[in-house]
Amino acid sequence: MQHRTLSALLALLALNTLHAQWLPAGLFSSSIHFQATAFHSADSGLFVYGANNPGPSPSGTEGGILLTDDGAASGGYYLWYEPSTNLEDIDVKMTAEGPLYLAAGHELYNRSIVVRPFNLAAAPLGFDSVRTGVGRYYRAIRMRSDLTAFAAGGDAAGNGIIDMSTDSGATWANIAVLTGQPVSRLHFVNDQLGFAATGGYRRLANNGIFLPDSGAIYRTTNGGLSWQQVHADNTAGFSAVAFSSATNGVATRNDGQILRTTNGGTTWTPATNNFAGTYVLTGATFRSDGAGFVTGYRTDGTAGYILLSQDGGATWNLHFSTASLNSARRLYDIYFYDLTHGYAMGQIRPLRSNGLVTTIEEEEAAMAAPYPNPTEGDVTLLVEEAGAHVELFDATGRQVWQGRFAQAGPVQLPLGALPAGAYTVRVRTEGAVQSQVVIKR
Repeated sequence: MQHRTLSALLALLALNTLHAQWLPAGLFSSSIHFQATAFHSADSGLFVYGANNPGPSPSGTEGGILLTDDGAASGGYYLWYEPSTNLEDIDVKMTAEGPLYLAAGHELYNRSIVVRPFNLAAAPLGFDSVRTGVGRYYRAIRMRSDLTAFAAGGDAAGNGIIDMSTDSGATWANIAVLTGQPVSRLHFVNDQLGFAATGGYRRLANNGIFLPDSGAIYRTTNGGLSWQQVHADNTAGFSAVAFSSATNGVATRNDGQILRTTNGGTTWTPATNNFAGTYVLTGATFRSDGAGFVTGYRTDGTAGYILLSQDGGATWNLHFSTASLNSARRLYDIYFYDLTHGYAMGQIRPLRSNGLVTTIEEEEAAMAAPYPNPTEGDVTLLVEEAGAHVELFDATGRQVWQGRFAQAGPVQLPLGALPAGAYTVRVRTEGAVQSQVVIKR
């Protein structure tokens, strides 16, 4: 028993030191901004991009689609590209004929574009484009399980538009105009319940950025046929929306605030974001195990950020910063194919996860050891700084307890009520994040 306990402790200590993290992907171009991705298998998927000048302007550089077949570990393959275009989103659904990919974007914010397979059965990764109108643009695209597709964006008058296709993207019809609220992202929880975020940031030429001063969240409960506003903000727009279930979701605001709903989008309240600073939030997703991730970046291009929530979106902490990298200093979106295959879209190159990422970014710091360890009951931890936030995580990375302490001093950690196993104790203060492993017998 002691040998097995020691082995488990050493193994978890190794995991705590060498936890999975984000790495620069092999896809690379000094002029490309990777903006979204979708995968049809663990290692095979498509990235969409735009270049340094997405418009509006008399001319611009190209947008396109890149294929990876090795999880973005090395360079990819160009499948489609055109000058003066910017592709901003992509979605995929599996069909009997193969993966159906649809991508959406625009020509310099002045003509809406959908890129789709020209012959799904014969060449699912052979693409052609469909222009759906002048004086309008797309920034988002999503499909229901029956392949009904929705593309959304804005028009020259500043309104939001949502178009629908029932023939795999060949033809499109407008179904909604959202007055004064251009759409930045779409998210379908299921085939009936969906959400649209409006008023999100927009990239401009030379790494400029436009930040609308208002935004809203819209909801559909009939599969996208009609949309109703459920929340509005007159100070900042919304860049993304994501749900982990039919009731629990989050929305990211341009100014770094994250809102949360626990009743299916009827009401929204601010979540706790423990990462202070000035940055734009850009993307959001929930992994299948319930872990939440959002992306953002400093507008001066010095760092991109990934924030992590392990409690359903109620609290958020810095998970990864690209400040030490020479690429990906602007992060636009985040996507997980499964628990261990994740991708964050960035300038010059995307990031990819090298396994199951479960921890927040930690700084080296001393920590008083919890005692007794191993234990058969509760343990005592000396909290050395007032205002500390203490968390317990099981071996899968799931948070099982948390507490916030206004005063320094000894606190009791309730391991006695938990099953036997290895647990990580994490203490967050304003200056550092510290962790140690405790074994419950």
